[in-house]
Amino acid sequence: MRTGIEFAHKISLAYSAMCKPLCHQINLPQTAFDILMFLSNNPEFTTARDIVEIRKIKANLVSVNVDRLVNDGYLIRKEVEGDRRKHQLVCTPKADEIINMGLILQKNFVDRIFEDIDVEVRGEIYMPKTSFEKLNEESVELGEKPFANPRNAAAGSIRQLDSSITAQRDLSIFVYNSTFENLEKPPKTHYDSMMYLKKLGFRINPNIKLCKNIEEAIEYCKEWETKRFELNYATDGVVIKVNKLAYQEELGFTARAPKWATAYKFPPEEATTKLLDIELNVGKTGAITPVAILAAVNLAGSKVARASLHNFEEIKRLDIRIGDEVVIKKAAEIIPKVIRVVQDEEHFKRPVYNVPKICPDCGARLETRPDEVNLYCSNPECSSLLKAKLEFWVSSDAMDIDKIGPGVIEQLFKKGLVRTPLDLYKLKKEDFLTIDGYKEKSASNMYMSIQNSKTQPLSRFLTALTIKHVGKETAEILANEFKTLDRFYHIDNYDVIDIPGIGQKTGMEVRDYFNNEKNLQLMDEFKAVGVNPVQDVERVSDILKGQKVVLTGTLTNMTRDEAEEIIKSMGGKPTSAVSKNTSFVIAGENPGSKFDKARELGVKILTEKEFLEMMKLNSIN
Repeated sequence: MRTGIEFAHKISLAYSAMCKPLCHQINLPQTAFDILMFLSNNPEFTTARDIVEIRKIKANLVSVNVDRLVNDGYLIRKEVEGDRRKHQLVCTPKADEIINMGLILQKNFVDRIFEDIDVEVRGEIYMPKTSFEKLNEESVELGEKPFANPRNAAAGSIRQLDSSITAQRDLSIFVYNSTFENLEKPPKTHYDSMMYLKKLGFRINPNIKLCKNIEEAIEYCKEWETKRFELNYATDGVVIKVNKLAYQEELGFTARAPKWATAYKFPPEEATTKLLDIELNVGKTGAITPVAILAAVNLAGSKVARASLHNFEEIKRLDIRIGDEVVIKKAAEIIPKVIRVVQDEEHFKRPVYNVPKICPDCGARLETRPDEVNLYCSNPECSSLLKAKLEFWVSSDAMDIDKIGPGVIEQLFKKGLVRTPLDLYKLKKEDFLTIDGYKEKSASNMYMSIQNSKTQPLSRFLTALTIKHVGKETAEILANEFKTLDRFYHIDNYDVIDIPGIGQKTGMEVRDYFNNEKNLQLMDEFKAVGVNPVQDVERVSDILKGQKVVLTGTLTNMTRDEAEEIIKSMGGKPTSAVSKNTSFVIAGENPGSKFDKARELGVKILTEKEFLEMMKLNSIN
């Protein structure tokens, strides 16, 4: 078996062979059987067109076999309300027996094919440049806003709640890392593990190269500085990895990245264009961000007409003046940035940019804050500030309220229906009917999205509050420590700055926020409208606090996810690799290489039964 395509083909043939006796028994062609199983396993897809596009069965075969299934009483065609030309395919009770037999067959097939193989892979999903161009052409034809770049398009496609939309996007993936369980001879090098994944049918980057020494690796990186533009995807560098997996494990990780890998970044592509104006934006904290408005120019695969200038100190440092020719690049091949000014004779004739003194929106005085270079609007009721707070509150980084975007926020704000995030939870379904273009169903969906957000975990709620220095990671740490919102009312009982991952500045900001009576009153008001978040995993004990626990083998009394939840509830941290820093290993049936590694390092090993007994003895009832 030399290629992924060959492997996939053989899997398909094996599945067909296994289905043949069952299809003979039920007197159905395999295509008809496949259609029934597809509809049963994927309830979001209900039409013949879905079967053609997703299952990749020819339209004429779908038509013939659907007719047969309808005639035999296994399917019915149901008219779609509002569109008589469109029909949904619905499985009848008569089909239940066949579907149940099919589910058993599929499970047995998977168990047989992947018996004794437990593999976890990591990779990166991307959208090829050609697919990106096609998607934007289709978006423009439909009157929709095109995506800025392939990365945004891929991310937006993955985040779609409707999986059928994601399926229509031409996404691809490169798998770049893996862990194996239950292999007799697991790979000992990263390169060998990639080749094994390729053999299994996973897609790995075809340009992977095993280098003999660092000089060869450097030469390879430099080779791709120019060759990268020939690729059908955007890339900003090459990752260099230590090959031996034993060395990788010994080197370990920092809080953010592995110590056994480093990225060689290509020199960014640059472009020269004209600075037409400097726009001022008010953010969710009141910070004023200057934005360069540029004559549109192509850069690194997309058209750029705006670039962040970060702050006014940066404008002063670069001596940026409106009308200048400026050189721009994309930070990490994504974010446009002005890096220098073309200081010709005309540049010095233009007036120096004057730092604003009043807010561009409300006209309030701008102020500085200790140890900061940013300017802030001094008016807490500034409309731009309030709308930015609302937009952040509903965003995917915060409360993740689906269907409420900037356009909806703008209309609700203009109508005087909302000014603060708290107001969102006081809205009635009827309020959404006042928004242009929205009818009963849309209004109901938006209303329910807000109601559903009341149960978001505490970490998201803390992020959404925009407490200074508290981003997603810090909010997660605080939420895991405090567990409930009520405990923040008694914050003086906690040594916040001593919490691992919380520095002195952050700790003081959190303490000051929850010592403020106005903020505590706001928390009470949130609870009064039904928003009272708690962290997902309720810690019942601290017996595993600070301990790193590795799971290996097949567990019989609980799933892997359930075991990890128990570990977290006891204050521990489930990890994937065994090292000298591992506290203990829980070994189920048929443990793999992690078991051997633990014995080699002298790490404590518990059976599943021993672990459960330990938890039982130490749990708090």
